[in-house]
Amino acid sequence: MMPSLGQNKLLSGMKMRKLFIAVILSIFLPSAWAARIVTLTPDVADIVVALGHGHEVVGRDVATKNPALAKVPAIGLFHGLSVEPIVAKKPSIVMGSWMAQPQNIYAKLNQLGVKAVNVAPQDDIKHYPASIIQVGNLLDQTTQAKALAEQWQKRIRPMPANGKRYLITYDGRYVAGRGTAADELIRRAGGVNAAGNIEGMKPLTREAWLMAKPDIILMADRNAGIVGGAAGLAKRPEIAVSAAAKQQRIYVWPANDMFRYGLNTPEIIQRLADLAK
Repeated sequence: MMPSLGQNKLLSGMKMRKLFIAVILSIFLPSAWAARIVTLTPDVADIVVALGHGHEVVGRDVATKNPALAKVPAIGLFHGLSVEPIVAKKPSIVMGSWMAQPQNIYAKLNQLGVKAVNVAPQDDIKHYPASIIQVGNLLDQTTQAKALAEQWQKRIRPMPANGKRYLITYDGRYVAGRGTAADELIRRAGGVNAAGNIEGMKPLTREAWLMAKPDIILMADRNAGIVGGAAGLAKRPEIAVSAAAKQQRIYVWPANDMFRYGLNTPEIIQRLADLAK
């Protein structure tokens, strides 16, 4: 039996109401259709993008340089975060690593009802693959994440010893000693950490710079202007006498490459090893 004119009008009205409700939900409840992700640290942001969820990121930290997130609004710098800009993005999930500061940022967000997860609480290269899988679990991409973690582990391999003394500095004053990602990268690249006698990130005196006798110096790009770049650093008396300065082996590198682990860590290790050639 064909529907009557009145029934057609009723059906048409019901369709219009359903369409209206769908539009309202899309405006006020966007998380019903897709995740709204905020990444607090660049290492985690890169994993989210690699797993194909970059389009769902609605907020990221200033230090994140992934091209896929260039147009995503920033919520602050990872080492000085506050909850207000993060909550303002109305995220369905917030993810970051040990890099996010203050340390209680995750607890504060969860107390406000925002799901926030520290996927990499330890600054340890052995635990990095687990952070990839953790992100994958949160994004319902477990299989893909496991494959990505396995590929990363296969590409991580120590380079032959080269005997070169590397010194990695944040700003021409603070250097990376034992227990840092930079120290791990130097050793895996086959080098010797010229600041290996100190623990963590600490400033060096002029005398300590002289005693370090670096063959290769790397400085974070974000602070290069403070000392006049590689050329300015090479002019400092305690550095000018080093093999690094004399052989023009002072380089400016992205801080993200030297002070944390990431998806590009295998390439960074190879680049460090190549500097010794």
